[in-house]
This record gives sequence, C-alpha cells and structure tokens, in this order.
Amino acid sequence: MKKYNYYHLFPCLLFVILFCTTNCLEAQQTQTQDSLDTPFRKGRWLTGLSGSISSNTNKETSGDEKTITNEFGLNFSTGNFIKDRWLLGGRINTDRASAAGNVDRTTESLFVGPFVSYYLSENSRGSLFTTLSSGYVRYREETSFNDLTNPIRELSEGGGFGALLGLGYSYVINDQIAFDIGFDLNLFWIGVDQEQQPSGTIGSQNISVSNIAFTFGFNVILDDFFF
Repeated sequence: MKKYNYYHLFPCLLFVILFCTTNCLEAQQTQTQDSLDTPFRKGRWLTGLSGSISSNTNKETSGDEKTITNEFGLNFSTGNFIKDRWLLGGRINTDRASAAGNVDRTTESLFVGPFVSYYLSENSRGSLFTTLSSGYVRYREETSFNDLTNPIRELSEGGGFGALLGLGYSYVINDQIAFDIGFDLNLFWIGVDQEQQPSGTIGSQNISVSNIAFTFGFNVILDDFFF
C-alpha cells in the first residue's frame, strides 16, 4: 500500500487557520467599532432646547366669522444614556396658544416629568428616535365671548396628568451637536376651577386636551455633565 505524506499540508493548514483568525478578529473589531460609532453612547449626557410654532385661520363659508389661532411652545430637557441609544431624563414643556375672533381664547400649560427616548440607529450621523413622557401638568385658560350684548369673561385654572409621545430624527455634527426635528402628541387630563366675570359664578369640571405639534430643537451631547 502506498503511503501518503501529509506533512506538506501543514503550511496550508496554518495559512487557513491564520486567515480565519484574522478575519474573525477584524469582524469583531468592526462590530465593536460600529457599536461605538453611535453618538448616543452609554454614559453620555444630552441637554437640549426645542420649540414648536403653528398658526391657522378658520372662516365659516356661510358667514363672516373668522378665528385666527397662534400657538408656540418652548421645551427644555436633559438626560443620561443609561444604555447605548437609551436616554433617561427629565423635561419641562411650556405652551401658549391664543385664538382671536368672536371668541377670544388664551391657553397656557406647563408640563414637568421624566422621559425615556430610544434611538433606532447606530449611525454616527444621526438616528430616528421615539420619546415617551408622563408627569404633572398645570393649565390655565382665559376665554372672552365678544359677540354677546354683555361680554362674558371666563377663567379656568387647574392641574392634572399629562402624557407626551414623540417621533423625530436627530442629526449629529462632530459627535457633540444634534439638531432634532419631529412631531409631538400631547395628551392632558385636567381638573379645573372656573369663574365667570362679571357674574362671579364659580364651578369646576374635568377636561381633556390633546394636540399635535411640529417641533425643532438643538442639543449638546457630552461625555460628562457640565460640572
């Protein structure tokens, strides 16, 4: 029987082992780098300021009644990435809306509460994100009925529970500056005390408020907090 010499295969086998090992190490390094490419890394702090603004005009086709509504909001938030792409923090939202017409109405709200955000992508340039928040809301409304013989002014003020749901995109520059754009859905459930003037009638009721706002913001992302 003819004998085969397998010793000449050792260099080939060694080359195959080295090639596979090198590829595995490179793949692992690439995967690690990809996970660190995201600017939304664990341990970093994000602090930002955002705003919203809208204006619309409603006019009845059967009459001359026209209502102009202007609304704007200012929001401040700060938080820490407890995991890669998971942001936990707190936020303060203020909102003011005014409507002018036969009925003048001005509403103001202040929302304070914790929030959690999740950034969907590991891309270093930015990511889609979702935000969920709940907390305490303070609400005030002033309404004037101008089309009556004796104009009536009604004041409503109270507090309650609020929930915010947001969806947007964050674009990052130099791993530290982020610009956000998106939409927020705000839901408030409030108990208010009402007073009519000049009659002085006082009452109370529960109301619910919901609105969708287009938002834009500016954020700073730091490895450590400001101090």
